[in-house]
Amino acid sequence: MPIITLPDGSQRQFDHPVSVLEIAQNIGAGLAKATIAGRVNG
Repeated sequence: MPIITLPDGSQRQFDHPVSVLEIAQNIGAGLAKATIAGRVNG
């Protein structure tokens, strides 16, 4: 189960592998449209 920690310290949990786009969509539609990249383990 991936646990994603956002820059503000909040966390999102998913029960399946997720893409950067899926994470952005979970946060908001506007962010999903504006997202071009993500950082993994960074």
